[in-house]
Amino acid sequence: MGALDEIFGAALSGVIFNAWVLGLICVLSYQYYVNFPRDSRGTKLLVAWMWILQTFDVIVISKMIYYYLISSFGVSENLASLNWEWSLYIGLSSIAAFSVQAYYACRIFVLSKSYILFGIILLFAFCQLGFGLATMSEAFIIADFEKFISVTWVVVTWLSFSATCDLIIAAAQVVYLHRHRTGITGTNRIINMLILYIMSTGLLTSIVAILELTLFATLGFNFIHVLLKISMGAIYTVSFLANLDARRTVRPASAEVSNGGTVPDRLNIEFHRVKHVQMETSDFPGDSTKFTESNVSDVNFKNDGQTPFV
Repeated sequence: MGALDEIFGAALSGVIFNAWVLGLICVLSYQYYVNFPRDSRGTKLLVAWMWILQTFDVIVISKMIYYYLISSFGVSENLASLNWEWSLYIGLSSIAAFSVQAYYACRIFVLSKSYILFGIILLFAFCQLGFGLATMSEAFIIADFEKFISVTWVVVTWLSFSATCDLIIAAAQVVYLHRHRTGITGTNRIINMLILYIMSTGLLTSIVAILELTLFATLGFNFIHVLLKISMGAIYTVSFLANLDARRTVRPASAEVSNGGTVPDRLNIEFHRVKHVQMETSDFPGDSTKFTESNVSDVNFKNDGQTPFV
C-alpha cells in the first residue's frame, strides 16, 4: 500500500488541486480580457491557448485517475502500468512551460534588444520542451512504473533545463527593472512593486522545478514529486496570468506618479506630454544633468502592452 499512496494518492491530490486551480485560471483569464482590451492579439491568443491547454490537462488527468482508482479497482496488475493519459500529461506540462518561457523571451527581447539573452532563453526553453516530449515518448514506450526508473536521466535533464530557463527569465527581468531605478520616489515605488511580483510569481516555477528535480533524482517516484509534476502545468499558467494581472495594481501608483514624477522607459507606461522640464547643471561639472521630481509635470499614461514581465 505504500507505493499506492506514493503514486496514486499524490495523483488524486494533484487532480483535486488542478481542478481548483482551473477555476482560478478561469477567473484570471476573464479579468485579463476585461481589464486589458488594448493588449496585442498575440497576448490575447496566448491567454486563450493557456486556458484551453489547462482545461484539456484537467480532463486528461481526471480520466487517468478514474482509470486507476475506479476502472482498475481490484485489478492490481493495471496499477503497475503507465496508461496513455499519464504519459500525455507529461507532454502537456512541457508544452505549457515552453509557451510561457517563449513569451517571456520575446518580451525581454523587445525591451532589452539583446539577441544573446533572447537566444539563451529560447535555447533552454527548446531543450526543456525537447526533453519533456522525450520523457513523454519514453513513458508511452515503457508503460511501466518500475522500468521507467531506467530513464531517470531524461527526466532529470528535462527538469534541469526547465528550472535553469525560469531562473534566467526571472533574473533578467529583475536586473532590467533595477537598472531603471531613478531618484524619484514614485518611480522607484512602481519598480519595487514590479520586482516584488516577479520574485513572488516568476521564481515560483523555478523553485517548484528544482524541488521536483531534487526529489525525483534522489527518491524516484514519491508523493511530493508526483503531486508537483501533475500540478506543474497549472502552476505555469497561474504564474503567467498573475503577472499579466499585476499591471492592475501598478495603475494606481502610475496615476499618483503622474502628478509629479516620471516612469522609466516602457514599463506599461508611455509618455504623451511633458511640460516644463528644467535641467539643473549647477551642481554637476561638464555635461552632467540633474533632474528633480518637481521638474516634470502633467504626464499622461497608457498601457502599451510592453511590460517586461508579461
